[in-house]
Amino acid sequence: MKSKKLFLDFEEEECIDVGLMRIASNLPHFEVFFHLNNSNTFNLKRSEDIIFEGVYNDYFFECYEAYDKSNKNCWKLISNKSVSTIFKKEQSQLFQDEGDVKFLLNDHHDVDYIVKSSDSFADFSVILLPEKLFFPIQEFQLSADTELYQIIQYYE
Repeated sequence: MKSKKLFLDFEEEECIDVGLMRIASNLPHFEVFFHLNNSNTFNLKRSEDIIFEGVYNDYFFECYEAYDKSNKNCWKLISNKSVSTIFKKEQSQLFQDEGDVKFLLNDHHDVDYIVKSSDSFADFSVILLPEKLFFPIQEFQLSADTELYQIIQYYE
């Protein structure tokens, strides 16, 4: 008698809610983070950079983390624009999409930082933004087929 094979049917992976932060002032980023840390109960600290390995270049993105004890939530801010690039090999083809600078969100060059929460239902209004330094945080959903979704899942 043959036994039937049972297969588990998993639903598609859910989307991740992230916040898009735009800096409204011309202050250097370290000074902006100083004001951001003074406005909140948690302190953002620099953690390991996120590395995107391309064919011709490796790109490094700043990453900051903080743990909010009152909400029991871990906040992660990732720079949208690469802060440094390491050249690996010469480009041999024209019109390659790898340049000196890379953006995690290619359609949003005006975004400075991407905010990720450890909570599955992120409430970005909990982050107190200093007046006149930031625009309001915009909520954004990442689907499982995007490159940034894969990078975030890899680094968690």
